[in-house]
Amino acid sequence: MYRVLIVDDEPWVAYGISKLIDWESEGFQVIGEAYDGSSALRFIEEHRPEAVISDIRMPGLNGIELLNEIAKRRLGTEVILASGYSEFEYAQQALRLGAFDYLLKQIEKEQLLETIVRLRGYLEQKKLDAGDPDAQLNDLFELLDADGHTTIGQYMRNRGIKPEHPNVLLINALFPYATATDSSERVAEMPEMNAHVMRTGSNKLSYILQYDEALHAKELLDFITGSLNDASHIGISMPADLSYPLSKMFHAADIALFTSCFYPDQRIVRYKENEAMAAGISGTMLQLELSMKERKLSGMQECLQRLMEQCRGMQLDQFASVYNQIISLIHKYYSQASSQQDIEFLTYDQLARTYSSIDAVFERLKNGFELEGKPDLPVISGQVKAVMDYIDSSFTEDIMLGAIAKRFNLSLSYLSFLLKKETGTSYSDYITGKRIALAKELLKESSISVHEVVERVGYKDYFHFNKLFKKHVGLTPSKFRKL
Repeated sequence: MYRVLIVDDEPWVAYGISKLIDWESEGFQVIGEAYDGSSALRFIEEHRPEAVISDIRMPGLNGIELLNEIAKRRLGTEVILASGYSEFEYAQQALRLGAFDYLLKQIEKEQLLETIVRLRGYLEQKKLDAGDPDAQLNDLFELLDADGHTTIGQYMRNRGIKPEHPNVLLINALFPYATATDSSERVAEMPEMNAHVMRTGSNKLSYILQYDEALHAKELLDFITGSLNDASHIGISMPADLSYPLSKMFHAADIALFTSCFYPDQRIVRYKENEAMAAGISGTMLQLELSMKERKLSGMQECLQRLMEQCRGMQLDQFASVYNQIISLIHKYYSQASSQQDIEFLTYDQLARTYSSIDAVFERLKNGFELEGKPDLPVISGQVKAVMDYIDSSFTEDIMLGAIAKRFNLSLSYLSFLLKKETGTSYSDYITGKRIALAKELLKESSISVHEVVERVGYKDYFHFNKLFKKHVGLTPSKFRKL
Protein backbone atom coordinates (compact mmCIF):
# COMPACT_ATOMS: atom_id res chain seq x y z
CA MET A 1 0.00 0.00 0.00
CA TYR A 2 1.53 3.34 -1.05
CA ARG A 3 1.16 6.24 1.37
CA VAL A 4 0.06 9.71 0.28
CA LEU A 5 0.03 13.14 1.96
CA ILE A 6 -2.45 15.82 0.84
CA VAL A 7 -1.36 19.45 1.19
CA ASP A 8 -3.60 22.50 0.79
CA ASP A 9 -3.94 25.72 2.80
CA GLU A 10 -7.72 25.28 2.75
CA PRO A 11 -8.56 22.31 5.01
CA TRP A 12 -11.90 21.65 3.34
CA VAL A 13 -10.12 21.26 -0.02
CA ALA A 14 -7.62 18.79 1.45
CA TYR A 15 -10.47 16.83 3.04
CA GLY A 16 -12.38 16.80 -0.24
CA ILE A 17 -9.41 15.33 -2.12
CA SER A 18 -9.01 12.64 0.57
CA LYS A 19 -12.62 11.54 -0.05
CA LEU A 20 -12.74 12.03 -3.82
CA ILE A 21 -11.73 8.47 -4.77
CA ASP A 22 -11.44 5.06 -3.12
CA TRP A 23 -7.72 5.32 -2.40
CA GLU A 24 -7.35 1.86 -0.89
CA SER A 25 -8.82 0.17 -3.93
CA GLU A 26 -6.13 1.83 -6.03
CA GLY A 27 -3.33 0.70 -3.71
CA PHE A 28 -2.93 3.95 -1.71
CA GLN A 29 -3.55 5.11 1.84
CA VAL A 30 -4.00 8.77 2.80
CA ILE A 31 -1.84 9.06 5.93
CA GLY A 32 -2.27 12.77 6.62
CA GLU A 33 -3.14 16.30 5.60
CA ALA A 34 -1.00 19.44 5.91
CA TYR A 35 -2.08 23.05 5.48
CA ASP A 36 1.19 24.79 4.60
CA GLY A 37 4.43 23.83 2.87
CA SER A 38 6.66 23.97 5.96
CA SER A 39 4.58 21.55 8.04
CA ALA A 40 4.23 19.34 4.95
CA LEU A 41 8.01 19.12 4.62
CA ARG A 42 8.38 18.14 8.29
CA PHE A 43 5.71 15.46 7.84
CA ILE A 44 7.43 14.09 4.74
CA GLU A 45 10.80 13.89 6.50
CA GLU A 46 9.25 12.00 9.43
CA HIS A 47 6.90 9.61 7.59
CA ARG A 48 8.44 9.35 4.08
CA PRO A 49 5.19 8.95 2.08
CA GLU A 50 5.59 7.69 -1.47
CA ALA A 51 3.41 10.49 -2.87
CA VAL A 52 2.28 14.06 -2.14
CA ILE A 53 -0.59 15.98 -3.73
CA SER A 54 0.03 19.65 -3.08
CA ASP A 55 -1.50 23.00 -3.94
CA ILE A 56 0.98 25.50 -5.41
CA ARG A 57 -0.13 28.72 -3.69
CA MET A 58 0.43 28.27 0.09
CA PRO A 59 1.91 30.28 2.96
CA GLY A 60 5.48 29.49 3.98
CA LEU A 61 6.85 27.15 1.35
CA ASN A 62 4.72 27.12 -1.80
CA GLY A 63 4.26 23.97 -3.87
CA ILE A 64 7.23 24.68 -6.15
CA GLU A 65 9.51 25.33 -3.18
CA LEU A 66 8.25 22.17 -1.46
CA LEU A 67 9.08 20.20 -4.62
CA ASN A 68 12.57 21.70 -4.63
CA GLU A 69 13.18 20.81 -0.97
CA ILE A 70 12.04 17.22 -1.50
CA ALA A 71 14.49 16.86 -4.39
CA LYS A 72 17.32 18.65 -2.54
CA ARG A 73 16.94 16.42 0.54
CA ARG A 74 16.55 13.27 -1.59
CA LEU A 75 13.38 12.20 0.18
CA GLY A 76 12.22 10.13 -2.80
CA THR A 77 8.60 11.32 -2.62
CA GLU A 78 6.70 11.77 -5.89
CA VAL A 79 4.86 15.11 -6.12
CA ILE A 80 1.61 15.95 -7.91
CA LEU A 81 0.94 19.69 -7.95
CA ALA A 82 -2.39 21.46 -8.41
CA SER A 83 -3.48 25.02 -9.24
CA GLY A 84 -5.93 26.98 -11.38
CA TYR A 85 -5.91 27.84 -15.11
CA SER A 86 -4.39 31.28 -14.50
CA GLU A 87 -1.21 29.74 -13.08
CA PHE A 88 -0.33 27.52 -16.01
CA GLU A 89 3.21 28.85 -16.08
CA TYR A 90 3.67 27.08 -12.74
CA ALA A 91 2.71 23.81 -14.39
CA GLN A 92 5.53 24.08 -16.90
CA GLN A 93 8.01 24.95 -14.14
CA ALA A 94 6.78 22.11 -11.93
CA LEU A 95 7.19 19.48 -14.65
CA ARG A 96 10.67 20.78 -15.48
CA LEU A 97 11.61 20.41 -11.80
CA GLY A 98 10.49 16.77 -11.70
CA ALA A 99 6.86 16.78 -10.54
CA PHE A 100 5.07 13.60 -11.49
CA ASP A 101 2.05 15.47 -12.83
CA TYR A 102 0.07 18.70 -12.67
CA LEU A 103 -3.68 18.84 -11.97
CA LEU A 104 -6.07 21.71 -12.63
CA LYS A 105 -8.40 22.86 -9.86
CA GLN A 106 -11.10 22.04 -9.07
CA ILE A 107 -9.74 18.51 -9.25
CA GLU A 108 -12.21 16.13 -10.89
CA LYS A 109 -12.61 12.50 -9.78
CA GLU A 110 -11.77 11.04 -13.22
CA GLN A 111 -8.74 13.32 -13.52
CA LEU A 112 -7.37 12.28 -10.11
CA LEU A 113 -8.11 8.59 -10.67
CA GLU A 114 -6.30 8.50 -14.02
CA THR A 115 -3.24 10.18 -12.48
CA ILE A 116 -3.19 7.87 -9.46
CA VAL A 117 -3.39 4.74 -11.66
CA ARG A 118 -0.38 5.99 -13.65
CA LEU A 119 1.46 6.86 -10.43
CA ARG A 120 0.90 3.37 -9.02
CA GLY A 121 2.37 1.80 -12.14
CA TYR A 122 5.33 4.18 -11.97
CA LEU A 123 5.98 3.39 -8.29
CA GLU A 124 5.79 -0.36 -8.90
CA GLN A 125 8.27 -0.10 -11.75
CA LYS A 126 10.47 2.12 -9.60
CA LYS A 127 10.63 -0.59 -6.97
CA LEU A 128 11.49 -3.24 -9.53
CA ASP A 129 14.19 -1.06 -11.07
CA ALA A 130 15.66 -0.48 -7.61
CA GLY A 131 15.97 -4.24 -7.21
CA ASP A 132 13.69 -4.49 -4.17
CA PRO A 133 13.08 -8.26 -3.91
CA ASP A 134 10.29 -7.78 -1.39
CA ALA A 135 8.32 -5.10 -3.25
CA GLN A 136 5.52 -7.30 -4.54
CA LEU A 137 5.25 -9.30 -1.33
CA ASN A 138 5.00 -6.09 0.72
CA ASP A 139 2.16 -4.89 -1.50
CA LEU A 140 0.41 -8.25 -1.15
CA PHE A 141 0.79 -8.13 2.63
CA GLU A 142 -1.05 -4.80 2.72
CA LEU A 143 -3.77 -6.06 0.36
CA LEU A 144 -4.36 -9.30 2.25
CA ASP A 145 -4.45 -7.67 5.68
CA ALA A 146 -7.69 -8.53 7.50
CA ASP A 147 -8.88 -4.91 7.36
CA GLY A 148 -8.39 -4.54 3.61
CA HIS A 149 -11.40 -3.59 1.47
CA THR A 150 -10.00 -4.05 -2.03
CA THR A 151 -12.37 -6.27 -4.01
CA ILE A 152 -11.33 -9.16 -6.25
CA GLY A 153 -12.42 -7.14 -9.29
CA GLN A 154 -10.42 -4.06 -8.25
CA TYR A 155 -7.35 -6.17 -7.54
CA MET A 156 -7.49 -7.78 -10.97
CA ARG A 157 -8.19 -4.48 -12.75
CA ASN A 158 -5.20 -2.90 -10.99
CA ARG A 159 -3.04 -5.65 -12.47
CA GLY A 160 -4.46 -5.39 -15.95
CA ILE A 161 -6.34 -8.70 -15.76
CA LYS A 162 -9.68 -8.75 -17.57
CA PRO A 163 -12.36 -10.71 -15.66
CA GLU A 164 -13.86 -13.30 -18.00
CA HIS A 165 -15.97 -15.50 -15.70
CA PRO A 166 -18.61 -14.71 -13.04
CA ASN A 167 -17.39 -16.91 -10.18
CA VAL A 168 -14.24 -16.65 -8.09
CA LEU A 169 -12.52 -19.01 -5.64
CA LEU A 170 -9.34 -18.44 -3.67
CA ILE A 171 -7.21 -21.49 -2.90
CA ASN A 172 -4.26 -21.56 -0.49
CA ALA A 173 -1.90 -24.50 -0.91
CA LEU A 174 1.08 -25.65 1.15
CA PHE A 175 3.83 -27.69 -0.50
CA PRO A 176 6.51 -29.93 1.03
CA TYR A 177 9.17 -27.90 -0.80
CA ALA A 178 9.95 -24.22 -1.38
CA THR A 179 7.78 -22.73 -4.11
CA ALA A 180 9.20 -20.94 -7.16
CA THR A 181 11.00 -17.66 -6.40
CA ASP A 182 11.29 -16.14 -9.87
CA SER A 183 8.05 -14.19 -9.49
CA SER A 184 5.57 -13.59 -6.67
CA GLU A 185 2.64 -13.24 -9.08
CA ARG A 186 1.72 -14.74 -12.44
CA VAL A 187 -1.34 -15.57 -14.51
CA ALA A 188 -2.03 -19.07 -15.77
CA GLU A 189 -4.62 -19.38 -18.53
CA MET A 190 -6.44 -22.67 -18.86
CA PRO A 191 -9.43 -23.81 -20.89
CA GLU A 192 -12.64 -22.47 -19.33
CA MET A 193 -10.75 -21.09 -16.31
CA ASN A 194 -8.13 -18.46 -15.40
CA ALA A 195 -5.81 -18.73 -12.40
CA HIS A 196 -3.92 -15.77 -10.93
CA VAL A 197 -1.10 -17.22 -8.81
CA MET A 198 0.53 -15.44 -5.87
CA ARG A 199 3.46 -16.65 -3.81
CA THR A 200 2.37 -16.01 -0.21
CA GLY A 201 4.97 -18.00 1.71
CA SER A 202 8.15 -20.01 1.35
CA ASN A 203 6.11 -23.17 0.79
CA LYS A 204 2.78 -21.55 -0.03
CA LEU A 205 0.95 -20.44 -3.15
CA SER A 206 -2.42 -18.71 -3.40
CA TYR A 207 -4.62 -19.06 -6.48
CA ILE A 208 -7.45 -16.75 -7.51
CA LEU A 209 -9.56 -18.91 -9.83
CA GLN A 210 -12.07 -17.40 -12.26
CA TYR A 211 -14.62 -19.86 -13.66
CA ASP A 212 -18.28 -20.41 -14.31
CA GLU A 213 -19.50 -22.72 -11.55
CA ALA A 214 -22.66 -23.69 -13.41
CA LEU A 215 -20.79 -24.79 -16.52
CA HIS A 216 -17.29 -25.78 -15.40
CA ALA A 217 -17.49 -27.52 -12.02
CA LYS A 218 -15.56 -30.47 -13.48
CA GLU A 219 -12.71 -28.22 -14.66
CA LEU A 220 -12.42 -26.86 -11.10
CA LEU A 221 -12.15 -30.38 -9.71
CA ASP A 222 -9.58 -31.29 -12.39
CA PHE A 223 -7.49 -28.24 -11.43
CA ILE A 224 -7.50 -29.10 -7.72
CA THR A 225 -6.74 -32.79 -8.20
CA GLY A 226 -4.31 -32.23 -11.10
CA SER A 227 -2.43 -28.94 -10.83
CA LEU A 228 -2.26 -29.15 -7.02
CA ASN A 229 -1.29 -32.79 -6.91
CA ASP A 230 1.99 -31.98 -5.09
CA ALA A 231 0.36 -29.86 -2.38
CA SER A 232 0.40 -31.39 1.10
CA HIS A 233 -2.49 -29.24 2.35
CA ILE A 234 -5.18 -27.30 0.44
CA GLY A 235 -7.65 -24.74 1.77
CA ILE A 236 -10.50 -23.52 -0.45
CA SER A 237 -12.55 -20.37 0.19
CA MET A 238 -16.30 -20.02 -0.33
CA PRO A 239 -17.34 -19.07 -3.89
CA ALA A 240 -17.88 -15.35 -4.48
CA ASP A 241 -18.22 -12.77 -7.22
CA LEU A 242 -15.85 -9.98 -8.25
CA SER A 243 -17.33 -7.52 -5.73
CA TYR A 244 -16.18 -9.59 -2.72
CA PRO A 245 -13.18 -8.31 -0.66
CA LEU A 246 -9.91 -10.07 -1.52
CA SER A 247 -8.73 -10.10 2.11
CA LYS A 248 -11.89 -11.92 3.30
CA MET A 249 -11.49 -14.62 0.66
CA PHE A 250 -7.83 -15.09 1.59
CA HIS A 251 -8.78 -15.27 5.28
CA ALA A 252 -11.44 -17.92 4.57
CA ALA A 253 -9.01 -19.99 2.48
CA ASP A 254 -6.44 -19.73 5.29
CA ILE A 255 -8.91 -21.01 7.88
CA ALA A 256 -9.57 -23.98 5.61
CA LEU A 257 -5.83 -24.48 5.04
CA PHE A 258 -4.96 -24.46 8.75
CA THR A 259 -7.89 -26.80 9.41
CA SER A 260 -6.31 -29.20 6.93
CA CYS A 261 -2.95 -28.89 8.72
CA PHE A 262 -4.61 -29.55 12.10
CA TYR A 263 -6.35 -32.75 10.98
CA PRO A 264 -3.77 -34.99 9.22
CA ASP A 265 -6.46 -37.04 7.45
CA GLN A 266 -8.00 -33.96 5.75
CA ARG A 267 -5.69 -32.93 2.89
CA ILE A 268 -8.34 -30.75 1.20
CA VAL A 269 -10.72 -28.58 3.25
CA ARG A 270 -13.34 -26.22 1.91
CA TYR A 271 -14.36 -23.27 4.07
CA LYS A 272 -17.92 -23.39 5.40
CA GLU A 273 -19.65 -20.16 6.32
CA ASN A 274 -21.76 -20.23 9.49
CA GLU A 275 -21.09 -23.91 10.14
CA ALA A 276 -23.33 -25.18 12.93
CA MET A 277 -21.62 -25.91 16.26
CA ALA A 278 -21.57 -29.59 17.21
CA ALA A 279 -24.49 -30.60 19.40
CA GLY A 280 -23.80 -31.06 23.10
CA ILE A 281 -20.76 -28.76 23.38
CA SER A 282 -22.56 -26.16 25.49
CA GLY A 283 -23.70 -28.83 27.95
CA THR A 284 -20.22 -30.31 28.22
CA MET A 285 -18.74 -26.84 28.83
CA LEU A 286 -21.17 -26.31 31.71
CA GLN A 287 -20.20 -29.66 33.24
CA LEU A 288 -16.50 -28.80 32.81
CA GLU A 289 -16.97 -25.51 34.65
CA LEU A 290 -18.77 -27.28 37.51
CA SER A 291 -15.94 -29.83 37.78
CA MET A 292 -13.34 -27.05 37.79
CA LYS A 293 -15.24 -25.16 40.45
CA GLU A 294 -15.39 -28.27 42.67
CA ARG A 295 -11.79 -29.31 41.81
CA LYS A 296 -12.96 -32.76 40.62
CA LEU A 297 -10.10 -34.05 38.48
CA SER A 298 -11.96 -37.11 37.14
CA GLY A 299 -14.89 -34.92 36.08
CA MET A 300 -12.56 -32.45 34.33
CA GLN A 301 -10.74 -35.23 32.48
CA GLU A 302 -14.01 -36.83 31.40
CA CYS A 303 -15.37 -33.49 30.08
CA LEU A 304 -12.14 -32.73 28.22
CA GLN A 305 -12.22 -36.17 26.60
CA ARG A 306 -15.83 -35.62 25.54
CA LEU A 307 -15.05 -32.15 24.16
CA MET A 308 -12.16 -33.55 22.14
CA GLU A 309 -14.48 -36.02 20.43
CA GLN A 310 -17.22 -33.42 19.92
CA CYS A 311 -14.75 -30.98 18.33
CA ARG A 312 -12.87 -33.48 16.18
CA GLY A 313 -13.07 -32.43 12.52
CA MET A 314 -14.49 -29.01 13.41
CA GLN A 315 -13.37 -26.05 11.29
CA LEU A 316 -10.39 -24.51 13.07
CA ASP A 317 -11.81 -21.04 13.70
CA GLN A 318 -14.74 -22.67 15.49
CA PHE A 319 -12.48 -24.97 17.47
CA ALA A 320 -10.45 -21.89 18.48
CA SER A 321 -13.66 -20.46 19.95
CA VAL A 322 -14.23 -23.60 22.04
CA TYR A 323 -10.56 -23.72 23.07
CA ASN A 324 -10.60 -20.11 24.23
CA GLN A 325 -13.76 -20.75 26.27
CA ILE A 326 -11.79 -23.46 28.10
CA ILE A 327 -8.90 -21.03 28.64
CA SER A 328 -11.34 -18.48 30.10
CA LEU A 329 -12.46 -21.09 32.64
CA ILE A 330 -8.84 -21.93 33.49
CA HIS A 331 -8.08 -18.26 34.12
CA LYS A 332 -11.23 -17.98 36.23
CA TYR A 333 -10.64 -20.99 38.49
CA TYR A 334 -6.90 -21.61 38.21
CA SER A 335 -5.41 -18.11 37.91
CA GLN A 336 -2.69 -18.96 40.43
CA ALA A 337 -2.00 -22.48 39.20
CA SER A 338 1.65 -22.82 38.27
CA SER A 339 1.18 -25.61 35.73
CA GLN A 340 -1.51 -23.68 33.83
CA GLN A 341 0.18 -20.25 33.76
CA ASP A 342 1.53 -20.59 30.23
CA ILE A 343 -1.79 -21.69 28.69
CA GLU A 344 -2.95 -18.67 26.74
CA PHE A 345 -5.64 -17.52 24.34
CA LEU A 346 -4.79 -18.47 20.76
CA THR A 347 -6.18 -17.62 17.33
CA TYR A 348 -6.91 -20.40 14.85
CA ASP A 349 -3.55 -19.98 13.08
CA GLN A 350 -1.65 -19.88 16.39
CA LEU A 351 -3.36 -23.12 17.40
CA ALA A 352 -2.20 -24.83 14.21
CA ARG A 353 1.35 -23.56 14.70
CA THR A 354 1.51 -24.40 18.42
CA TYR A 355 -0.10 -27.86 18.35
CA SER A 356 0.25 -30.66 15.82
CA SER A 357 -3.30 -31.95 16.30
CA ILE A 358 -6.46 -31.69 18.39
CA ASP A 359 -5.15 -34.60 20.49
CA ALA A 360 -2.05 -32.58 21.37
CA VAL A 361 -4.21 -29.66 22.54
CA PHE A 362 -6.26 -31.77 24.94
CA GLU A 363 -3.21 -33.72 26.11
CA ARG A 364 -1.69 -30.41 27.21
CA LEU A 365 -4.90 -29.36 28.99
CA LYS A 366 -5.26 -32.72 30.75
CA ASN A 367 -1.62 -32.83 31.86
CA GLY A 368 -1.95 -29.40 33.39
CA PHE A 369 -4.81 -30.47 35.62
CA GLU A 370 -3.10 -33.75 36.56
CA LEU A 371 -0.12 -31.85 37.93
CA GLU A 372 -2.28 -29.68 40.21
CA GLY A 373 -2.03 -30.58 43.88
CA LYS A 374 1.18 -32.56 43.43
CA PRO A 375 4.38 -31.38 45.10
CA ASP A 376 7.00 -29.76 42.87
CA LEU A 377 9.35 -32.36 41.48
CA PRO A 378 13.02 -31.89 42.37
CA VAL A 379 15.08 -30.17 39.70
CA ILE A 380 18.14 -32.16 38.74
CA SER A 381 21.35 -30.14 38.93
CA GLY A 382 22.09 -28.56 35.56
CA GLN A 383 18.81 -29.77 34.06
CA VAL A 384 17.32 -26.32 33.50
CA LYS A 385 20.60 -25.04 32.01
CA ALA A 386 20.72 -27.99 29.61
CA VAL A 387 17.14 -27.32 28.49
CA MET A 388 17.78 -23.58 28.01
CA ASP A 389 21.04 -24.22 26.13
CA TYR A 390 19.21 -26.58 23.79
CA ILE A 391 16.38 -24.08 23.16
CA ASP A 392 18.79 -21.17 22.65
CA SER A 393 20.80 -23.16 20.10
CA SER A 394 17.80 -24.39 18.12
CA PHE A 395 15.15 -21.65 18.39
CA THR A 396 15.13 -21.11 14.61
CA GLU A 397 14.04 -24.73 14.11
CA ASP A 398 10.42 -25.84 14.20
CA ILE A 399 10.61 -27.76 17.50
CA MET A 400 7.46 -28.36 19.53
CA LEU A 401 7.58 -28.14 23.31
CA GLY A 402 6.41 -31.76 23.50
CA ALA A 403 9.51 -32.90 21.59
CA ILE A 404 11.75 -31.07 24.06
CA ALA A 405 9.88 -32.69 26.97
CA LYS A 406 10.52 -36.14 25.48
CA ARG A 407 14.19 -35.32 24.81
CA PHE A 408 14.80 -34.44 28.48
CA ASN A 409 12.37 -37.04 29.90
CA LEU A 410 10.07 -34.45 31.48
CA SER A 411 6.31 -34.12 31.50
CA LEU A 412 4.97 -31.41 29.22
CA SER A 413 3.31 -29.53 32.09
CA TYR A 414 6.39 -29.69 34.32
CA LEU A 415 8.62 -28.46 31.51
CA SER A 416 6.22 -25.55 30.93
CA PHE A 417 6.43 -24.73 34.62
CA LEU A 418 10.25 -24.81 34.61
CA LEU A 419 10.48 -22.57 31.53
CA LYS A 420 8.00 -20.09 33.00
CA LYS A 421 10.00 -19.97 36.22
CA GLU A 422 13.30 -19.54 34.36
CA THR A 423 12.27 -17.03 31.66
CA GLY A 424 9.20 -15.34 33.12
CA THR A 425 7.22 -16.14 29.99
CA SER A 426 5.76 -19.04 28.02
CA TYR A 427 7.76 -21.19 25.63
CA SER A 428 6.06 -19.76 22.55
CA ASP A 429 6.59 -16.15 23.68
CA TYR A 430 10.24 -16.89 24.50
CA ILE A 431 10.87 -18.39 21.06
CA THR A 432 9.05 -15.50 19.37
CA GLY A 433 11.15 -12.96 21.29
CA LYS A 434 14.40 -14.67 20.25
CA ARG A 435 13.31 -14.84 16.61
CA ILE A 436 12.20 -11.18 16.51
CA ALA A 437 15.52 -10.08 18.06
CA LEU A 438 17.47 -12.06 15.45
CA ALA A 439 15.26 -10.69 12.65
CA LYS A 440 15.98 -7.09 13.75
CA GLU A 441 19.70 -7.78 13.51
CA LEU A 442 19.42 -9.46 10.10
CA LEU A 443 17.29 -6.61 8.73
CA LYS A 444 20.24 -4.28 9.24
CA GLU A 445 21.96 -6.13 6.39
CA SER A 446 20.48 -4.58 3.26
CA SER A 447 21.82 -7.40 1.09
CA ILE A 448 19.43 -9.88 2.77
CA SER A 449 15.82 -9.73 1.55
CA VAL A 450 12.99 -9.79 4.05
CA HIS A 451 11.97 -13.16 2.60
CA GLU A 452 15.42 -14.55 3.44
CA VAL A 453 15.16 -13.11 6.95
CA VAL A 454 11.84 -14.90 7.42
CA GLU A 455 13.39 -18.24 6.53
CA ARG A 456 16.55 -17.70 8.59
CA VAL A 457 14.69 -16.97 11.81
CA GLY A 458 12.52 -20.07 11.45
CA TYR A 459 9.27 -19.10 9.73
CA LYS A 460 7.85 -20.39 6.45
CA ASP A 461 4.94 -17.98 6.09
CA TYR A 462 5.99 -14.47 5.00
CA PHE A 463 2.61 -12.97 5.90
CA HIS A 464 2.51 -14.55 9.36
CA PHE A 465 5.97 -13.18 10.07
CA ASN A 466 4.97 -9.68 8.90
CA LYS A 467 1.95 -9.65 11.23
CA LEU A 468 4.00 -11.01 14.14
CA PHE A 469 6.84 -8.53 13.60
CA LYS A 470 4.42 -5.59 13.32
CA LYS A 471 2.63 -6.68 16.50
CA HIS A 472 5.86 -6.81 18.53
CA VAL A 473 7.84 -3.96 16.95
CA GLY A 474 5.08 -1.63 15.74
CA LEU A 475 6.36 -1.59 12.15
CA THR A 476 6.51 -4.04 9.27
CA PRO A 477 9.99 -5.47 8.61
CA SER A 478 10.38 -3.35 5.45
CA LYS A 479 9.57 -0.13 7.29
CA PHE A 480 11.83 -1.12 10.23
CA ARG A 481 14.68 -1.59 7.75
CA LYS A 482 14.30 2.02 6.57
CA LEU A 483 14.84 3.48 10.06
